[in-house]
Amino acid sequence: MSKKTIKLPLPSRNLSPNSRVHWSVLATSKKAARRLAALETWRQVEAVAGFAAYRLDFYWPTKRRRDKDNATASCKAYLDGVADCTSQDDSEWDFDGVRFAIDKENPRLEIVFTEL
Repeated sequence: MSKKTIKLPLPSRNLSPNSRVHWSVLATSKKAARRLAALETWRQVEAVAGFAAYRLDFYWPTKRRRDKDNATASCKAYLDGVADCTSQDDSEWDFDGVRFAIDKENPRLEIVFTEL
């Protein structure tokens, strides 16, 4: 099975389940994240038959402790954008977990997909 990686910026703080932002700010953040993920998927991934599973690799700028559940939840708009681009139902993807690492120079999120 081959793997495809989509590199995205770390999700906005507004997308965290613990954020307390106005609904319109949240909606704007979700829409922007979903659109960005769809565009980056189209740009970074060549034609694929479909995805079977995904893993979230976070590269944080600091060693601060973070909650993996909240980090995962803040990526929902990104995953929906990938599903929009691939025309695949994201409920069919298996979740392979979350990994945290430190990269001060290039903080990012990498979604690693396993192809069908």
